[in-house]
Amino acid sequence: MSPITDKVTPMMGKVPPMVGNARDVTATRITDARVWMAPRLEQAACTVEDQIAPRVSSFLHEAARRVEPESFARPRRRWPMLMLFAGLAIGVAGALMYRNKSGRWAESTRETTAETTRWADEKVEQAGARAGGKAQQAATKAGGKADEIAGKIQ
Repeated sequence: MSPITDKVTPMMGKVPPMVGNARDVTATRITDARVWMAPRLEQAACTVEDQIAPRVSSFLHEAARRVEPESFARPRRRWPMLMLFAGLAIGVAGALMYRNKSGRWAESTRETTAETTRWADEKVEQAGARAGGKAQQAATKAGGKADEIAGKIQ
């Protein structure tokens, strides 16, 4: 055997217990590290959530506003909507005015019809009176002529 083998052979019996011991120590240290790290990670998460995230969010919103092109502005949609609502308002106002005035229009039509009927009756009476007067004159004239002719015949 070589001198190195002579030195390594007695140590080989000590390695398995040392490996087991190292495994136990490592497991304990990892558990301790996890116990120590968990609250710090929780605190870091709260800090990011409460302080850093709002800043990053506002930064991203500002960047998006700056990047958005000017030609894609939305005010162009206001005019058609404004015109639509204006037309709708005018239509409603017209319908209300029509509804309010329809009763008045019916009364006005009745009054106008009554006035026209009265005027026509007056004209008929006047025409009848004139015709009656002319007929009376014609009858008187015809009666006078008849008497004159009758006087000549007798």
